[in-house]
Amino acid sequence: MELELVEKGEDSILIKIIGEDHTFCNMLRAELLKDDDVVSAVYMIEHSLTEPPKFYLKVKRDKSPEKVLMGAAERLVEQLEDLKKQLQKELKK
Repeated sequence: MELELVEKGEDSILIKIIGEDHTFCNMLRAELLKDDDVVSAVYMIEHSLTEPPKFYLKVKRDKSPEKVLMGAAERLVEQLEDLKKQLQKELKK
């Protein structure tokens, strides 16, 4: 995965997520929408074979889009670590 900053505002950010598709973008979007500081979290893929997803995040005026995005990423990492531990435990049976 590679990220490319397309546009950054005081309360929004637009990035390209190179090397990912709907699976990752949906997971990130769902996690962001759980955050009360998020106004909008959307992505689009113009053409799945030639264009990477563009992900747009808008937050409340007094919040940092970068911090909100990092918080969501950290929560996803924690969730995936928990899943990994549960899988390891279950597969040992």
